[in-house]
Amino acid sequence: MELLRDNLAAGASFSLVGIALLVVGFVALDLVTPGRLRQLVWIDHNRNAVILTTSMVIGLSIVLVCSVIDTELLELWRALLYTVAYVVLTIAVMMWSFVLIDWLTPGKLGTLLLENDEHPAGWITAAVFVGIGAVIGMTLLV
Repeated sequence: MELLRDNLAAGASFSLVGIALLVVGFVALDLVTPGRLRQLVWIDHNRNAVILTTSMVIGLSIVLVCSVIDTELLELWRALLYTVAYVVLTIAVMMWSFVLIDWLTPGKLGTLLLENDEHPAGWITAAVFVGIGAVIGMTLLV
């Protein structure tokens, strides 16, 4: 029973922290993109905004899962602290990559992506977000 209790506590704790960190990621993405991301995704159904948001969630989820695996032997509070640190790092690198891609490409990336529903740069940026999550997630496991 003690193992079940501990596992349920860890599952609930990681879930709550994970949800909070995904919200932080959404807010960060909203800050680097023009317009209101919430409006673009849920009301306007802008495909590029959905692709960006989805790829960010996938990338951050990779880091969250790797963190659960990596911190298995740590005390729960320490595992959660490590998780927060790694996910915040991932969010920062993702947002930095968005700004960098914007700087390196012609036009204003955020405007291109969120005004043009068919722009291929959305897929490229999405792949970068997932790649960042995979790389940082793997650093937890090595």
